Amino acid sequence: MTKQTRLEDIPFAETLAEEPAAPRLRDLFSQQEAEREAARLHWFVHVKDGVLNTLFHHSLKLCPPAFASAFGNLLVPVMRWSYRDKLFPQRISRNFETLTVNRWNTDTGRKAGLKRWWHNIGRTMSEFCIVNKLWKSARIEVEGLEHLKAAQAKGAPVIFTSMHLGTWEALFVAIHEGLAGPSIGPFQPEPNRFKNRIVHAIRKERNQYLFPPGQRSAYRLHRLMNNGQYSMTIFVDEVRDKQVHLPSFGRPLPKKGNATVAVKIANSCGGTIIPTYLVRLGPARFRMVLLPPLQRPEETTGYDLQETIRAMNDVFEPIVLEHIEEWYMLGELRLPRKFAQSAYAKALSEKNQVRKW
Repeated sequence: MTKQTRLEDIPFAETLAEEPAAPRLRDLFSQQEAEREAARLHWFVHVKDGVLNTLFHHSLKLCPPAFASAFGNLLVPVMRWSYRDKLFPQRISRNFETLTVNRWNTDTGRKAGLKRWWHNIGRTMSEFCIVNKLWKSARIEVEGLEHLKAAQAKGAPVIFTSMHLGTWEALFVAIHEGLAGPSIGPFQPEPNRFKNRIVHAIRKERNQYLFPPGQRSAYRLHRLMNNGQYSMTIFVDEVRDKQVHLPSFGRPLPKKGNATVAVKIANSCGGTIIPTYLVRLGPARFRMVLLPPLQRPEETTGYDLQETIRAMNDVFEPIVLEHIEEWYMLGELRLPRKFAQSAYAKALSEKNQVRKW
């Protein structure tokens, strides 16, 4: 008989993202541009950002949630100015305009919507510092709890799928500490090792095991979910190959990635997939919405892979479009050059024209 894998048997250190080997200091003076840039990022840029982020985190961690959120909001003009020469703010503006075409009557309305996107991000970055306080201080309300209770009544594990809306880390907290803990899952590391250490410390504080990418992590997740004692939380709008594949926005549905992982693990452990998302109600206040479970054709039949991914997209795409001002992945989405001429874009434009926001 195979021994069950348990969280208590896994060192928590395994949830820390692997850090790349440090470039040689002498590479700062290398004749190779790639070597110079790698060394510059590691020894200067990441260290500078890491020191600032660490000070920022430990200072705001001591503050009340509403204050931390307001502080992040105040920093937005400075943040936008510091990014003025980067490419990704241009991508954000272009994606926002493309996906909200005809939503507002004036250019002023569109610019105000984009400004709200940036202010949500500013608040979100600060709210990460106090995210472990949100559930305990009743700052996350829950809608659709009956869907979770019905799924739990079946006695099988629950797999929560979601999008990066609002302060998405708060969704991890709510599920793990309040609704269906212990909850495990994968996560996507930051490029900066110092940021990963901060995130790791936040999760260690609440003893939540979220694993970095890799074969060992995939094996751990499968074994743990087949144990039947845990739920899993997984965001299916992750970045893969420098692209966000879900929501599809009229593009081909992905055949790999987190959505595929969610379906395969659900089939492996006989679990139920529940879509859920978080929306902002105010400074450090959120509503978590639990949607009806994705249904199998029959209880004895596993989820069909592509049909289930299609169902996830059908659920989440209109939610992301409605709450586009809170969708973090707007900066990572790379729409096709001729997207504006596609049938999908034209249909979206007509829909927005009918429904003025």
